[in-house]
Amino acid sequence: MVTAVIVSHDGHAWLPHMISALREQSRPVHRVVAVDTGSRDRSGSLLAAELGQGAVFGMERSTGFAAAVRRAMQHKAASAPVPGRGEPSRGRAEQAEWIWLLHDDCEPAPDALEQLLRGATETPAAAVLGPKLMDWNDRRVILEAGVTMDTAGRRITGVEPREVDQGQHDGDRDCLAVSSAGMLVRRDVWDLVGGFDPGMTLFCEDIDFCWRVHAAGYRVRVITDAVVYHVQAATRNRRHISVGRRAMLLQRRNGLVTLLGNLPAGLMFGALLGNVVLSLLRTVFYLVAKRPAAALDESAAVASVVGKPLSLAQARRRRARGRRAAYSRLRGDIPAGRSIRRMAEFAASVLSPSQLDTVGAHHASDDPTDDDSLLTDTGFVQRLLTRPAVLLVLGLLVVAGVAERSVIGGGTLGGGFLLPAWEGASGLWSEFLQAFHPTGVGSTSFGPPYLAVVALLATVLLGKSWLAIDVLLLGCVPLAGLTATMALRRVTTSVPVRVWAAASYALLPVAFGVIATGRLGTAVAFVLIPLIGLLSGRMFTQPRQLARRAAWATGLVVAVGAAFVPLLWPMAVVGAVLAVLTL
Repeated sequence: MVTAVIVSHDGHAWLPHMISALREQSRPVHRVVAVDTGSRDRSGSLLAAELGQGAVFGMERSTGFAAAVRRAMQHKAASAPVPGRGEPSRGRAEQAEWIWLLHDDCEPAPDALEQLLRGATETPAAAVLGPKLMDWNDRRVILEAGVTMDTAGRRITGVEPREVDQGQHDGDRDCLAVSSAGMLVRRDVWDLVGGFDPGMTLFCEDIDFCWRVHAAGYRVRVITDAVVYHVQAATRNRRHISVGRRAMLLQRRNGLVTLLGNLPAGLMFGALLGNVVLSLLRTVFYLVAKRPAAALDESAAVASVVGKPLSLAQARRRRARGRRAAYSRLRGDIPAGRSIRRMAEFAASVLSPSQLDTVGAHHASDDPTDDDSLLTDTGFVQRLLTRPAVLLVLGLLVVAGVAERSVIGGGTLGGGFLLPAWEGASGLWSEFLQAFHPTGVGSTSFGPPYLAVVALLATVLLGKSWLAIDVLLLGCVPLAGLTATMALRRVTTSVPVRVWAAASYALLPVAFGVIATGRLGTAVAFVLIPLIGLLSGRMFTQPRQLARRAAWATGLVVAVGAAFVPLLWPMAVVGAVLAVLTL
């Protein structure tokens, strides 16, 4: 007996094809239950008209796929008696009850269910079976034939982007997991394992569930003769995600929960540490690549897992049974080092321009949500190195290096108004935090506020306080050119004007004057002034919510600048008063 479960969310464009394919199955289903999660198109009414009111119900728009399936399995339509059949005997494999999960944007081939049931008959120990997924639009392209996960918690299909199916992935076999689009599950095993984790609103719930099925002692198989065509509407941004978070963030967060929740304790701590380091590297990379949204998603995803140790501990307790035995069987399916290899490929493409046309060419992806595509998109390297802003900063670095050649590499900077750097970041923090300063006869006054900023930068730079001073003082010219370019993008769309104005600002005599006299505070203010102007301008040109964020950001940058140059405070107050009076 087979119960088909359909989850719909703004899927009116694809539902007619899916329902038609369901009715044309060579092995028909016995029950159908459908849930519509607050669709704003005609999905709910279409399901009711095609399947009947008794088989369809609705849930809130913010409901995730996992929670929708769990609720559907509790609906009376999922347990209704089938005419001509008694209640199935769950002790007999040939009469086992099955659940067939279908997305609203998938279309199973006419014999898909028959092939899946054939695979179940041939392998009685298999409790979860999945089809081969093909692209909905280009039906020659294969998407998945079983999936696994790497040690960074990311989904691995083993299929290249836009790969044409020529039978190279055919053959029924065991795997870590199969996609929830077309997944066939024994209902008794579903109940035993507890179904999908409702905390995973979207993405990775299938891998986590299949991993727990392995831990329960059952097998997961992909049946490649069963074919399902899939749009992947959520992954490809073909529809809006209504669970409150971005796709990239959800994928990263749920992938980490799956990995860290199912690994044995020792391996879990190693994976946790490795992912924290990897997340820092990727966040910096996204910022350099001018993808702040991706950087925010990456850092927020890891913080949402690492910052909630009690939630992670609860997730691990729910997955404790059979965890070590499952990993001993699956360890060969969980590749390690994939992220390091991807970064190495990217570095090689940068260091060897002659390889730009070959390195990573087989990994390029047209999918904008594939966060690995940026690391292997060789066209990105060329675009990055030919951006006017990048070329301007590189040129200013050369000019600053030539002008400052006499002080570069000459040891710790000192002289003029610049005091020698403290012994490491710890010395800076101590000077800032200690209550008594043994200078002269002693002083109980607070340490200079700029010490906290320099100490924070020195900490990031592995405790090297001299390097923090060098970056702020000697790097003020290229940094000022960068912030001026950012600010001028809000003023003019002419690239030559932006480059000329930013270069003129960065090369003002004041910049080299503060370097020559060692005025660290003036150098920092020189860099921050364009940034303050940019953020304050956004307060008056952006919508209210974004304007509030700009106001907070403006206050933060002004506070950092005023820590070095207190005169920025009255200047900011005067500017605010003038803005209120005029705007």
